[in-house]
Amino acid sequence: MLKVENRKVTGEVARATYRANVKRNILIIFAIMLTTLLIAVVIAVGTSYWEAVSQRQIRMEGMDYDIALTEPRDDQVKEIRSMENVRYAGVAVKCAIVEKYEDRTLDKTRLYWLDETCWEKQTVPALEKYEGRYPQAESEIMMSTAALKAMGIEKPHTGMELPMAYFTLAEGSEGALLHGNFTLSGWYTDYSGSMRGYVSRDFFETTGAKQTDFTQGSLKITLENPLYSEADIIRMQNEIDMDNRQIIEADYDTVSSFCKTVACLALLLLMIFASGYLFIYNALYISISKDIRYYGQLKTIGMITGQLKRIVVFQALWNAAAGIPVGIIAAAVLSKAVIPALLHAVNPELSTDSSGPMIIWALAAAAVFAFLTNMTGCRKPAKMAGECSPVEAMKYVPGSSASARRRRGRESGSVPSMAFHNVFRDRKQAAVIFASFIIAISVFLVVNEVIRENDARLILNETSTCDISFRNETTLDDDRRQLITKEKISEVEAIAGVKEVRKVTSAEMVVPYQEQVYGRYYRELYKSRYSPGNYENDMEAYRADPYDGSFTARFISVDKAGFDVLNESLGGVLDWSDFRDGKVAAAAKTFTEGDDGIPGKTVRFSLPESKSPEQEHAITIAAVGDIYSNPAYFAGGYTPDLIVSEKYASELMGDKLFTELIEVEYDEPFSAATEKKVKAVFADDKQISCESKLDRYSEMKTSENQIKVLGGSLGAVIALLAVLNYINMMAASVQNRSQELATLESIGMTTKQIRKMLRLEGLWYAAVSSVVSLAVGLPMSYIVFRGMNAYRISFSVPWVMDLVLLAIIFLICVTAPVVVYSRTQRGSVIERLRR
Repeated sequence: MLKVENRKVTGEVARATYRANVKRNILIIFAIMLTTLLIAVVIAVGTSYWEAVSQRQIRMEGMDYDIALTEPRDDQVKEIRSMENVRYAGVAVKCAIVEKYEDRTLDKTRLYWLDETCWEKQTVPALEKYEGRYPQAESEIMMSTAALKAMGIEKPHTGMELPMAYFTLAEGSEGALLHGNFTLSGWYTDYSGSMRGYVSRDFFETTGAKQTDFTQGSLKITLENPLYSEADIIRMQNEIDMDNRQIIEADYDTVSSFCKTVACLALLLLMIFASGYLFIYNALYISISKDIRYYGQLKTIGMITGQLKRIVVFQALWNAAAGIPVGIIAAAVLSKAVIPALLHAVNPELSTDSSGPMIIWALAAAAVFAFLTNMTGCRKPAKMAGECSPVEAMKYVPGSSASARRRRGRESGSVPSMAFHNVFRDRKQAAVIFASFIIAISVFLVVNEVIRENDARLILNETSTCDISFRNETTLDDDRRQLITKEKISEVEAIAGVKEVRKVTSAEMVVPYQEQVYGRYYRELYKSRYSPGNYENDMEAYRADPYDGSFTARFISVDKAGFDVLNESLGGVLDWSDFRDGKVAAAAKTFTEGDDGIPGKTVRFSLPESKSPEQEHAITIAAVGDIYSNPAYFAGGYTPDLIVSEKYASELMGDKLFTELIEVEYDEPFSAATEKKVKAVFADDKQISCESKLDRYSEMKTSENQIKVLGGSLGAVIALLAVLNYINMMAASVQNRSQELATLESIGMTTKQIRKMLRLEGLWYAAVSSVVSLAVGLPMSYIVFRGMNAYRISFSVPWVMDLVLLAIIFLICVTAPVVVYSRTQRGSVIERLRR
């Protein structure tokens, strides 16, 4: 058989066919361009969103590092900095605590000295912003905005004088109060909410504190590879000859957490790519299915299967060559100009000319993906065009098959029945639409959940037990004063918008040595790095003198509202009536893990500040909590604190019951109007400090808006892919059925009935997609939430936003087919039958 060279003929036919379908090819080019654009934007916005979330997590810590070595020696610092897997390591030392600013008592504002590495490499990247410079002279100081607000300074400026009283943290110092005039060299904002200041090396050396002092010094270590295992930490420990009390603070779950996060992100990206694939595939499938008759005619005049496939491939290549570059250019412009401008609008700290969101590899990935999807998507239609026989091609009707025609005869003829049949008459089309919607809605549900778990309001509501708390800073002073009086509390309770006020009282408590109650706890304490010294010697001294300050504790009481919060933190094990009547109490400890066998034991104690100082009391401990369960703020000695009801404490303390703090909860969390009124009650009491949830939220608000904009844009782009895919397919479906719809009208079906049928078809698509998406998306949301829950908050579904999306989907699905029908099926029935 002679070989006939017909490539030129095939190319000419392909070009002629391409020119003959200009409008259709423009739609395909638009689909390719839009998919390229959206995929590039999804990757760029998703990357920016992830960076914004990660950055805020760092800023909530106040410093960017991976692990930390406590009390580092100079030789250990040198050794660690020389290790291959260490990028850099900076020293931070807590050297003093500020007690007062002018005549205002402060809430233990801690002062740190940081070396150059710790400040420039690990602290600055974790700040939202900072003004001025790190302290150089001995009298200079840099403060957090949270500390300045606590001092009553709303508008700081460099060079302002700050007269403060402080005591140093040098080991062996007696804690004498010192006075000094500091000069503000700068201030900074992070999201940690910590009252913190930074001082110069000269001031640090005057305090006598050392980096090797227990719990004061720390070496912050940033690794080359932040994914480390327990074996890596043990290897480092063996290389630096650690002392008994030193530890390396590390999170050994970092690898598993990273794997979970990567798996979640990979799943999301896969589903996003699937949405883009379905969009392009659908456009190609519709285009080629409309030309099946044409390809059949070409076959009748001798064109072979391979030539028909090449014609389809040629057209696909030309569409890709036209659509992909336009999509890349549009994505670059959007990423370079629009997204930075949008982020600058919600966070003025970000520059409008930043090209951060524009990532070259994102554009390249989108281009490659669109090209491969285009070529892969045309294979099935090309095969369909090439393998369809001339006779079948001439009889081909899109969306029709022999089985469908047989089913049609069994239909009841009612409008709902016809609508149901039309939805599933073309199984491939139905599958593509359902898959597109299910993937897009599921991804939106997951993205919406990720946005919710990074919502600042939710995080603060979960991690804070109240909207604002007021503490009496004279609580531990010898001349303490009852500043939070009943009158003040009543005044706060009377403010409109205040839901409840929880009162916490405290007093010194003496607990004689009781082996049967706390023996196991003390042994565990002395095995830990917080060991006070020699167990045998200390216990002998404790038995001889229970009034030794090292082993005293705090006697704490809460009211009914405080009990509810306490009981929830303990797992609901306390009974209110027994707790109220003083039959049971809770213990709160700090230095060991577990309950140490304390629950169920009866502890004896006395209260030196009560109306009967020498009288001994006894109460059964029903539960043990940690420092986070303790409603009080000020600590006692090594013995666990005791938490009882206010009624029982009043019986023992009488009129000497001392209010340490109150917690205020609002009817509407984060209410600025209510907070202003509440703060006014204690505005003149300079020995009362406050901690506000609203203040922390104000610091986090700019990043909160940034995260919401990026996350919302990501969800909107994904939803847009599904909606465009649906509209495209419904337009093709209505167009393909134009003769059928005209026939139905000719035999008596009204336009109103046809529109009802089309609305019901859309309703079927929306209903089935929504049900399956919820069944798939909600479990996926929970899995992603568990894998990326950095703040340890509880899982909840953002139903409002999810239902808004579903409502939009239903609206589009119901209205789009009718709009397409009204715009395309014009003219009389006879004219449409002739067409």
